Amino acid sequence: MYAKSISDFGHLPRGARFARRVIDIGGRCMAMVATGQRGPTVVLETGLGAESAEWSQVQEGLEGFVRAIRYDRAGRGASDPAPGPRTARDMVEDLRLMLRRAGEAGPFVLVGHSFGGLIARIFADAYRDEVAGLVLVDSLHEDQFAVFAPTFPPARASEPPGLTATRAFWTGGWRDPGATMERIDMPASLDQGRSISSLDDLPVRILTAGTYLNQADVPAPIRPVLQGLWMELQRQFVDLSTRAEQIVFPECGHFVQRDDPGAVIDAVCQVVSQARHS
Repeated sequence: MYAKSISDFGHLPRGARFARRVIDIGGRCMAMVATGQRGPTVVLETGLGAESAEWSQVQEGLEGFVRAIRYDRAGRGASDPAPGPRTARDMVEDLRLMLRRAGEAGPFVLVGHSFGGLIARIFADAYRDEVAGLVLVDSLHEDQFAVFAPTFPPARASEPPGLTATRAFWTGGWRDPGATMERIDMPASLDQGRSISSLDDLPVRILTAGTYLNQADVPAPIRPVLQGLWMELQRQFVDLSTRAEQIVFPECGHFVQRDDPGAVIDAVCQVVSQARHS
């Protein structure tokens, strides 16, 4: 099988010493872009509905400080599809195999946005000796669907289409693998996340955005209520490690790496520095 054109990667860091590679992981290929040289290597993991190009500004900002890799999961960007449904653990195994076949040496600092945060946590739990740190960027939480589903107001004919689609996904659509491009078995993936009890003393940063305060499709009166629920879920990640710290960015939407890439770069550099001195 052959990966799509490398042009499907989107924007590459301007002026960065990048290396574009397509890695055969056994019958299908995965595509990655690497910049920088010094370890520990940072791996940038995207969320749902976004391509790895979302990390371009962060990767460019890290280029002089640390080696950083962004890649396309199976069926996204320039990577070949894989049979589905798939779980987050399946994606962890893809990533680990890709890194090994590419000759990338750990330990790694994993940076996961949204659903990518779940993948990063499962990787860190399964292969603790291969992970030097973790940055969760407005990460998905295993209980978010159960918590948020009852909060949606009744459907109205005049409501924004975005709210209708969001309600449909959050109140049950998430269970259907067909609801995601990657055909994700979300219930099984969430159970995999729930099995994680502790990452010991791993350096962890939890970046929490003002996601619902800045969500135009959500009725203004309930935005603070939803944000309060989101903050409580995000605070639970602090219990993952004795060296975990939460940082809140109320002015940012869910895509912190888009709204304030410098904040993500700073958090990654903090974790990298901790890893280097451990």
